[in-house]
Amino acid sequence: MVKQKRKDFKIPFLALAIGATALTSGCASLVNEDTQEVSVRLMCGSKTVMATCHLQNDKGRWTLSTPGTTRVVNDNSSLEISCSGQYVPAFTVSAMSMPSVALLGNLFFGGVVGAAVDVYNNTGMKYPENIDITNPSCQ
Repeated sequence: MVKQKRKDFKIPFLALAIGATALTSGCASLVNEDTQEVSVRLMCGSKTVMATCHLQNDKGRWTLSTPGTTRVVNDNSSLEISCSGQYVPAFTVSAMSMPSVALLGNLFFGGVVGAAVDVYNNTGMKYPENIDITNPSCQ
């Protein structure tokens, strides 16, 4: 009786592992959309203030009335939020895009190449879902 050595299975197993990694690279690009909903509230102390806000990044421009929600296209650039209203002087704040959970998982399982694909496709970066802005003129 001839026994197969255990090391004979290493090459097919390694090829299978490499193939599975290649297929799952860019996972956030497959699972996540390139858009997301963002809710914006303008606060004065504990009170919500009504204002009109324009949200803008390198992919587009959106308008909402606070408190409100809109769908934006994800991007690696900051989301610039410019607000003004009847009792609110104009001002601008920025919300930075952050790596999503899917991007971090892809970095761990798919490596740098898969994460780079997600960042390139704008699916690996997300803005905060809820953005509370303190009115700068409110004391």
